[in-house]
Amino acid sequence: MSTSTRSAYGYQPSLGVGITGLVLFVLSTIVHGYQVWTSRMWWLVVLVIGGITEIIGYAARIYSWHDDTSLDAFLAQTVTLIIAPSFFSAALYVVFGQIIIIVGRQYSCIPPLVYTVVFVIADLISLIIQAIGGGQAATAARTNSDTTLGTHIMIAGICWQMLSMLVYVVLVLIYVIRVGMAKAEIPKNIKIFILGMGLVTLMIFIRCIYRTVELQAGWTGYIITHEVFFACLDGLPMIIALVAFNIFHPGRYIKNDKNINEMPLNPQMKNI
Repeated sequence: MSTSTRSAYGYQPSLGVGITGLVLFVLSTIVHGYQVWTSRMWWLVVLVIGGITEIIGYAARIYSWHDDTSLDAFLAQTVTLIIAPSFFSAALYVVFGQIIIIVGRQYSCIPPLVYTVVFVIADLISLIIQAIGGGQAATAARTNSDTTLGTHIMIAGICWQMLSMLVYVVLVLIYVIRVGMAKAEIPKNIKIFILGMGLVTLMIFIRCIYRTVELQAGWTGYIITHEVFFACLDGLPMIIALVAFNIFHPGRYIKNDKNINEMPLNPQMKNI
């Protein structure tokens, strides 16, 4: 176990944080694998992929406790933990399209399929930008070159993710307001499901804000060199988001839901 005087982090990563994160993400990801298999909702494999990405990141942090000077371990945890939430938000966007189908298309500004396609594509763009930035920063770090360009690219990817999520949240709020104004009857289980997805959205948004502020200050800034911020504003929100998907699993609420296509449509809005 090395000292943190030459640490790639600016501190020695906590073994407790690493093990806790690893165990929780492993357990949640295993459950997600089982839920994907039993529900046959194969698109939810994105949650398994996201969970595995988080696991790799925490495994790297545990190794960093043993050797906090390892640049490879530092870069591995940085890149994986930055891109992992993109998989969670992708699932979120698909889910909202399904909620619209259940509650009523007539209250939506745009067709449910458009929500799914547009926001998933936006999420994919964010993932690609963050991956490119992470790769560039990693290459620069290994050659002792300037990592500014790669860092800025990663920030751009996170900001794009945050912007697309902000637009998504606004559209969701408009939808909820229109449903409330119409006094539409929403099945109790769907109300619970919507609250669960709201929690996931909040957690991802908190994490995006944290990462943007963190990287904006650079690799030697105050936030990135103090682990408590990572643990509270990245690790905790992401495990809450993934576990929330376990508890409020789409397979329980939207698959083969009897309310789909049974909600009465406003005759003037049937073509929406």
